[in-house]
Amino acid sequence: MSNDYNKMAFEKKVKDALQAVERVLEVERKPRLAAEVDHSYGDKYALANTVTNTAIITLMNCLDKLGLNADILTAIDKTNATTLRFEASAQCKFIKDVVVDVPVDTTHVEGEVSKSTGIFGNTTKTKVFKAVKHVKEYHYDLETNWSISIYSGTSIKEKKILKSRASNMILITQVQKPPVKITELEEVSLTWLLGQITTETLATQFQIDVEDSKTITPRRNEAIEKALEFAGIDSTAGVQHGKLHAFLTCIDTFFESLRSAILSNHNPAVPSPDPVFTAMRQNFDFYDYSIFNPILPLMEDDNQSATAVEERDSCKVLSKEDMTKLTNEHARSLEEALENIAKSTPSDQSPNAFACSERMLMLLSFDMLELMSNYSKSVSYIESMMESQLISAIGKRLESDDIDKFTTFHNARLLQKAPNQFSHAIRQPEHYPVGLVSIEDNTGDRKCIQTHSRIVNASSTVKLPLAAATILELAGDQVLHGWMNQRFGTKTASGRIESFELTARARQFSSFILVIGTMNGPSTLEPKDSIIIQNKDEVLIPLLLEELPTAKEFKDAIKSLSPEQQRFAKAYRSMQLESSVFGICVVQIKPQLEALLSLPPNSLDKEMKLTQDLMELFVEYQVPSDLLSYNGATDDVAVEDKVSNVREHVKSVMEVIEGEKEKHLKNAALNTAMSIEKHIQQDLAHSEQRSGLHDVVNGALIDPRPPTMCYKSATAPARRSGAAKLRAPSGGAQKERFRSVQSSAAPVPMSAVAAASPGRGTVSQVERFRSVQSSAAPVPRMAKMSAVAAASPGRGTVSQVSQPAPQSYHGRTEHVLADRSSTGVDFTLIPKTLDVAIENNGEGSALRSTIIKTRDTWTRHRQENLLTASKDEVLTTEDLKKEKHKAFDLLDALSRSGSLPIQYSELHVIVALTHCFDKSVMETVICDNVNPIEKLELSTLLLASAIHGVPAREMIKDDGELLRLKGSFPLLLKDEEKKEEAMIG
Repeated sequence: MSNDYNKMAFEKKVKDALQAVERVLEVERKPRLAAEVDHSYGDKYALANTVTNTAIITLMNCLDKLGLNADILTAIDKTNATTLRFEASAQCKFIKDVVVDVPVDTTHVEGEVSKSTGIFGNTTKTKVFKAVKHVKEYHYDLETNWSISIYSGTSIKEKKILKSRASNMILITQVQKPPVKITELEEVSLTWLLGQITTETLATQFQIDVEDSKTITPRRNEAIEKALEFAGIDSTAGVQHGKLHAFLTCIDTFFESLRSAILSNHNPAVPSPDPVFTAMRQNFDFYDYSIFNPILPLMEDDNQSATAVEERDSCKVLSKEDMTKLTNEHARSLEEALENIAKSTPSDQSPNAFACSERMLMLLSFDMLELMSNYSKSVSYIESMMESQLISAIGKRLESDDIDKFTTFHNARLLQKAPNQFSHAIRQPEHYPVGLVSIEDNTGDRKCIQTHSRIVNASSTVKLPLAAATILELAGDQVLHGWMNQRFGTKTASGRIESFELTARARQFSSFILVIGTMNGPSTLEPKDSIIIQNKDEVLIPLLLEELPTAKEFKDAIKSLSPEQQRFAKAYRSMQLESSVFGICVVQIKPQLEALLSLPPNSLDKEMKLTQDLMELFVEYQVPSDLLSYNGATDDVAVEDKVSNVREHVKSVMEVIEGEKEKHLKNAALNTAMSIEKHIQQDLAHSEQRSGLHDVVNGALIDPRPPTMCYKSATAPARRSGAAKLRAPSGGAQKERFRSVQSSAAPVPMSAVAAASPGRGTVSQVERFRSVQSSAAPVPRMAKMSAVAAASPGRGTVSQVSQPAPQSYHGRTEHVLADRSSTGVDFTLIPKTLDVAIENNGEGSALRSTIIKTRDTWTRHRQENLLTASKDEVLTTEDLKKEKHKAFDLLDALSRSGSLPIQYSELHVIVALTHCFDKSVMETVICDNVNPIEKLELSTLLLASAIHGVPAREMIKDDGELLRLKGSFPLLLKDEEKKEEAMIG
C-alpha cells in the first residue's frame, strides 16, 4: 500500500468533485464513492479498468492540445517504440555596457548677493547642485528555445515537431556575469499509452486479465503495474527518468527556473515600468482555472444508464457512456482554460520569454500531473477500500502478535500433538525445581516461544568435549524441539532477528550448569558458552536468528556457476544446514555430586553449606574428587554417616588450605620485614654521614626531618613532638632494637611507609600499616595447589585431575556404558530433510532454515547476599570466558575428567524454521492476497512431521480438518496417502 496516500484527503477531493459529476450526468443520478456502495469483488476489477481507461482518454486529450493529433497518431510506426522528447535551452549573450547617471536624494544650495542702486534694493542669486551616481549597466540578449517532438525507434533526426518557440529579450544587470544558462532534455516512451488505444477509432482497450496467474488483486496485477510504471509517480523510487511524471516535471522545472532567474537578475539602474516584466511577475495559480478531473473511483447503487437489466444488476461502476460524458467535460474545461490564458498573457510575437505558448504548455503539464496523481490515488483507494472492509469485519488492524495468538489457539485444535511453550523446569522426579530455562520474546510481554517436542535417543548418549583429552558423556534425556518462527516485514539491516532471549533462572540455595552450543555430528554437542547459575541468579542471553536462503533461491543462484563453484556452494550449504541445530544442555550439580562422592541419592538435599564448600573446592582449588568422596563400608551404613564421612574430608581439606594460607602470610610478613630492615639500614648509614642527630622511639631510629631537609642541610633543626632529641646509638644496638619491633610484624608496603609522615614516619604509624597488611595478604595459586596436595599424600594430586590418563577414561567409560547404545536420531540431518520437504511442497520461497546464535554480551541479575537487593551486571566477552572456565572446571570434577557419565543432564536440541512474509500482516492479506494462516498451517505440518517422525496426515486431529487441508495442500497430504496405499498393496 502506498505510503504517501492520504485516504481522507482524497475522499474529500472526490466528494467536492461530485457536484460537477451530477451536473454532467442526469439529475436523478447519484454516484458515490465506491466504499459507500454495496458491490462485489468483481466490481473492484471493473472499477480499476474504468479509472485506467479514463486516465488514458484524458491524457490523449492533453497530448492533442500539444499537437499530437489523429493524423500524426495514424502516421506513427507502431512496430517501433514511440518517444516524446522535450528540449529546452536558455542562455545569455553579452551586448554592451552603458554608464547611467542615477539621481541621488542629496542636493547642495549656494547663494550670491549683488548690490544695486535701483529702487528694489539688493538682489540674491541661488544655485542648486544635485548629486548623481554613475552606475555601469551590462546588457545581455537572453535567447530561449524549446520544442516538443515525437519520433519512432532511434530516428531522432526524423522527429516530428509538435510545438516549439524561440524568443529573445534584453536583460540588464549591474554585474558582468551571464545571468541565465539553463539546459533541459527529457524523453518519455509513449509505447504503452499508444498500445492501449485503437488507431482507427481512437478508443481505449485496457483490460485486466483476471485469469492470468500474475493477477493477484485489482491493484496488484501486471496490467495496473505497467500503467503505474508508465506514469512513474512512485514517490519511494525517486525521480524515474523516461517516465511521464519525470517528463512533465522537467517541463515545469525549466520554465519555473527560467522565470525565477530572469526576475532575480534583471536589475536596471533606473527602474521603469515594462509590460514584459510586469506580466512575468504575475503568479499564475493553475487551480484557479477549475479544470475538471474525471478520474474518480465512483459507483452507483442502481446504474440506470446500463442498457440491460443484467448489466444493471451485475455492475455498479459507471457505464462507458457516463465516462464519455465526464471525459468530454474535462476536454471542455481544459479548452476554456487555454482560451483564458490566450486572452490574459502576451502573444507569441512579443519578446517575452513567457508568452502564450509557455503558459499553455505549463498548464497542460500541470493538468497531466494532476490526472496521473488522481489515477494513482484511485487505484490505491481500491486497495485501501479492501483494507477498511477487512478491518470492519475483524474489528481491528491485525499485527504479528495477533497471528501468534491465533496460531497458538489454532494448533491446539488442529494437531494431535500441539506445540508447547519452551519453558522447562530443572528438577529431579518428585523434587522441587532448582531452576528454569526458557526462550522468551523480549519485545512484548515476554511470552515463551512454542515448539514441537519429542524425547529421542532414550538409549544413547551425547558427547560434550571440554578439551582434547576430556570428553563428557551426557546420559540424561535428549529432547528434540522444532521451532516455527514467523516474520512479517523486511529483515533488519544486519539480516538478523534479535527479539528473543534465552533465560535461565536458579532458586535460592540451588545451582546448575548451563552449556550452549551446536550439534556437531550425530551425537556431539560442540560447546560455545557455559555458565554456573546459582542462588537466585537470572541470566538473559540474547539470541540472533540468521535466515538461510531457501532451496529454490539457492538453486537459482548457483545454476549459472561452474561445476566446481556449484560443488563448493553445495558443500558449504550442507555445513550451514548441519550447524543450524542449536543445543542447550543443563547439568544438575547436586545429584551429580552425590554420584561423584559415592553418596546415596538425595543425601545432599538439605546439606546447603556442604554443597557450597564442595563447589568452592572443585572450582576455586580444583581439588580431586577422590580426596572428598565416601571411603567407608558400603553395606548397612546410614546415610547420615556417609554424609558425615564426606563432611570430615571436606573439613580436613579446608583446614589444610587455611594452614597453608597462614604459613604463606608468615612467610610474606618475614620477607617484608627483612626488606624494611634493609631499607632503614641504608637510610641510617646515609644519615650518619650527614648528621649525628636521630630520634630514638621504642628502640627504633627515626629521622624526624622532611626528606628535602635531610638531604639539603645537615645542620637544619629536627622537628618532632613528644620525643627527646637524642644522639642515635650506633652499630648492633640499633639493629637489635629494630629486630625486636619487626619480629612479629606483617608485611608493610613501601608506599605505606613512605606515606606515614612528612619525614620517615613513626613506629606507631608503621605498626598500623602492619596490622592492616596482616589480614589482607594475597594467597597465590601455588599455595592452593600445595594445600590440596598436602591433604592426602596417597590420593593423588591436582595435576592428575587437570590431565587425566587416557587409559583410565576409556576403561571406565566402556564399563559404565556397556548397556547403552551409541546409535539414535541424527539431529544434523533434520534440517536437510526439512529443506527437501519444503522444496517439494512449493513453499521454498517463504520457509527458511534458521541458525540460532548467542550474542557476545549477556545480562545477569545477581543478589550478592541475602541482605542486599539484586543488581544487573553486563557480562562481556572476557567475563564469559571466565565463566566458561569455571563451569568447565566444575564439569571436569563432576565427571572425574570424563570417566563418570553425567546422568543428571537434559539436552534440548532446537531446529528452527522461519516463515518469512515480506510485508506486514495487513499488506500480506490485502496486497498479496495471501492467507497467512493457511501458509503457516502447511509450514507447521511440515515441521511437526519431521520432529515427531510421523506422516503429516497423522498429525491432524479432526477428519473434517483433514478433508479441508487435502484441498489446500494436495502435494503434502495426497502424496502421503498414495505412498501408504502403495505400501499396503
